[in-house]
Amino acid sequence: MFRLRTEAFIDAPPEAVWAVLGDFARYPTWNPLMVEARGRVERGAHVKMKVRPPGGLGQVYGFTATLTRVERPGALEWTGGIPGVMHGRHFFLLSAEGTGTRLVHGEDFSGVVTWVAGRMLKTLQSSYEALNRALAERVKAELANPSVSTSA
Repeated sequence: MFRLRTEAFIDAPPEAVWAVLGDFARYPTWNPLMVEARGRVERGAHVKMKVRPPGGLGQVYGFTATLTRVERPGALEWTGGIPGVMHGRHFFLLSAEGTGTRLVHGEDFSGVVTWVAGRMLKTLQSSYEALNRALAERVKAELANPSVSTSA
């Protein structure tokens, strides 16, 4: 198994962060890693996603994820891949910290490919951190201009 973890502080309450994170339809407008997510934000839903490789270069590829945890405004998690070969559990955990939100964002990878691709998977760290920064910027922009905000 390969584990990837990132953490960030977002200067907004968890509800405001969730409003952006849980709005799949708007991912193309702000998300540098997950450039598309189509589906309902509810446990058990199958969501068609498209992701961009690290650095924003290369071909965008698609997969179907299954939402395994949806707890507004505290957690969003999905799984996807081919069990035994390459499978991931991607998650976002939001917790109140002062007047803001502590974001823990990561993924647990399993399967035989992780033994071979472990070093390559480490390159995802910067992409996950870029997503965290983009999420914080989007939340800040929506709080500054509520007319563009939507809730999930």
